[in-house]
Amino acid sequence: MASKLNTLPARIILIGLAIHAVLLPLLFYGMLYIVEQSHEERFINDVRKYSRFLADVFELDAAKTDEKQTVHLLDSAILGSGGVYAELVEGESSLKSSLLESGSESLYKEDFSFGEHDDDIYFLSIPLNLSEQQVILRMGFDELPTIEQVKFARQRLVVVLISYLVVSIIVLVLLSTRMVRPLRILQRSSRQIAKGQYNEQLHVDSQITEIGELARDLESMRRELVGINASLMQEISEKEAADEKREELEGKLRQSQKLETVGVLAGGIAHEFNNILLPIFLYTEQAMHDLPAESPIHGCLERVLKSAKRAKSLIQQILTFSRQSDKQEDKLVDVKFIVMEAIELLRALIPSTVELHEVLVDDSCIVMADRNQIHQLVVNLCSNAYQALDASGGSITVTLDHFTVDKQFHQDGLHLQLGKYIRLSVNDTGHGIDEHHLERIFEPFFTTRTVGQGTGLGLSVVHGIALSHKGNISVESELGKGTTFFVYLPEIEQGCDITPGYDQKLPAS
Repeated sequence: MASKLNTLPARIILIGLAIHAVLLPLLFYGMLYIVEQSHEERFINDVRKYSRFLADVFELDAAKTDEKQTVHLLDSAILGSGGVYAELVEGESSLKSSLLESGSESLYKEDFSFGEHDDDIYFLSIPLNLSEQQVILRMGFDELPTIEQVKFARQRLVVVLISYLVVSIIVLVLLSTRMVRPLRILQRSSRQIAKGQYNEQLHVDSQITEIGELARDLESMRRELVGINASLMQEISEKEAADEKREELEGKLRQSQKLETVGVLAGGIAHEFNNILLPIFLYTEQAMHDLPAESPIHGCLERVLKSAKRAKSLIQQILTFSRQSDKQEDKLVDVKFIVMEAIELLRALIPSTVELHEVLVDDSCIVMADRNQIHQLVVNLCSNAYQALDASGGSITVTLDHFTVDKQFHQDGLHLQLGKYIRLSVNDTGHGIDEHHLERIFEPFFTTRTVGQGTGLGLSVVHGIALSHKGNISVESELGKGTTFFVYLPEIEQGCDITPGYDQKLPAS
């Protein structure tokens, strides 16, 4: 109950009632006084005029009037004016109206104001100029009709004031409701703002200056909060994106460091194996030279030498991955010709169930590279794509185009230097690679194939070749749809002498 009385509409109504509680009694008694005075004055004026008229009649007809006629005139005065008393006094004698009861002469008490003596009769006396002796006309008039009129006026005044009070209360309720409505809108809007809901525009239709100014101030605050909230949301989004990017870069850095560590270890092991293979080559070749060709041991030595050469080829791939090979000969070459030669070679090796497509640019694609390693890179990627296809076949698409690394790609991509690159992509329609395997795809000796179907060095060698040529490699894959490898090699401006392409056999793997 107390909370309801503390609301603004209740306060306005209570204040209005308090004001009316003070003003209405003052207004009532003031108006009542005016009404009483007006009725009393009119009553007194009327009876005095009538008495004066009757006195004039007695003065004019005094010589012709006897006692009987005088009594008749007094009776007419009572009957014609609503009087209750009429008497003509001359000296010690007096004549009264025949309508008066005996003993009524004791009722006469001259009044100087309305309601005096509490007898409900207004008495007055008027002197007449009839003879040498003083003659007085005494009249008495009933005050009750005027008193009843005053009571009726008082009742009507009470009804009017009560009606006024009711109408005032209704008006106060309507005004307070109309005044509070915009305030409630402002209250609801401020609560929404407090809850973080800033999108609804604030509009208050009020003719009150203070409420309008408050609404404008609140709307201005809402707009500022919307701007601040949008800025904070943008900062949060940027921070989340930066955190995700940082985690991604940390993952790539860890992977790069891991590959570098593995490469250093693999390079050291490969050099040691080279030292071990050297006497095997020398002693095997010496033994084959000393033995006659028809010796049965000669065939065994050939198999030993063949196995040693395969081991040497594997060591060379490991050195290529670790970028420690001393046989890289960088020259200006057109990658387009090398890709065309590799695809021509692959067409003869890949079954007819596999469609091999090539999408090459029309102009030259000049890079500073070792042609043998670039050839090996293309062949390894295509061989890997072929092995990812189902037994029923599929398609492989080799694409060669120009690519520009801008700031956006530098931030979101492989951290290549800004500039122009030749981009080689190899796409297959195989089963795809899951995310877990993608993280290890370039690790040496990592393979998802069964034992005996691969060494796990093909993609690691491709990764090493790309890095050794100041480029990089990336992969995109989706399970059930296929995989695409992208190789980026720095492009050299045209106008230089280019070493022509030539046919090359598929290197041993």
